[in-house]
Amino acid sequence: MDKSQITKELKDITFGEVKKEWLKLKELSLDELDKLNGRSRLGCNLLDYYFFEQRIETIGNKGINFFDFVEQIDFYKKKKYIQTLLDYCEKNNRYKDSIIKKYYYCYGLCFGRVNAFKITNALQIYKKFKPKIAILDPFCGFGGRMVGAMLENINYIGIDLNKDLQPKYQTLLNDFREKTISKTDLIFMDSNVVDYSKCKYDMVFTSPPYENIEIYKHSEKKSHEEWGKFYKEVFQKLWDNLQIGGTYIININENIYSKILKQLFGDANEIILLKKSSKNNYKEYIYIWKK
Repeated sequence: MDKSQITKELKDITFGEVKKEWLKLKELSLDELDKLNGRSRLGCNLLDYYFFEQRIETIGNKGINFFDFVEQIDFYKKKKYIQTLLDYCEKNNRYKDSIIKKYYYCYGLCFGRVNAFKITNALQIYKKFKPKIAILDPFCGFGGRMVGAMLENINYIGIDLNKDLQPKYQTLLNDFREKTISKTDLIFMDSNVVDYSKCKYDMVFTSPPYENIEIYKHSEKKSHEEWGKFYKEVFQKLWDNLQIGGTYIININENIYSKILKQLFGDANEIILLKKSSKNNYKEYIYIWKK
């Protein structure tokens, strides 16, 4: 099976389902978003319709993506932990309809999965802090913050190193062009070489990669020291060009907040626990400063 066939086997999402999710998301109030369960998957199919193949192509913290896992499945079947899970599926009649789904189950438990930032989390931020000029997102990833901006009719500037995402983003924008008045500008290049003085924005809202935990396509591994330098330079540039009175919002690992962001900007004015699946036993936070 090729990548597109594997993707369709795992997520056969129709455009009709995508449009229904858009309408449901559009109707949500801030109060309804605040009450939404962290395990809610509302909006996930919308993003996966466009970006699922790229998401499972991302290398996780164990050094392998799902496509490579499938390609090397004969090797991994020799591993006791994989065979134990396959035996469990067989014994309990799980995923009998699809061997690919069975492999995806095993992969997720053993190697972890790369997730997209939820549209619902982005909507909460926008409805609460109400940017007026534009949102700047230097690590736009799989579209969650952009779609949230489109739903709220807020201008959005997205930057990403992965040029392979460009046609998917363009398709998404074309599909919903008549549903929003949001102006969206996308730049596919290294966020550390962008001239932010040419961008006008009153909100920074992003979720940077945490060192080498996830290796996205067209990105390279960096040393711990190289990552530290990269974060400091990008975070400072984003702050320097943010409008006075603007909001600076970063979703990142607590260690990076303590060692880098606090050193640059002091204690965050507000810290919000990121809503996500309770299957994940670690906590993530959104850190917020006002300029």
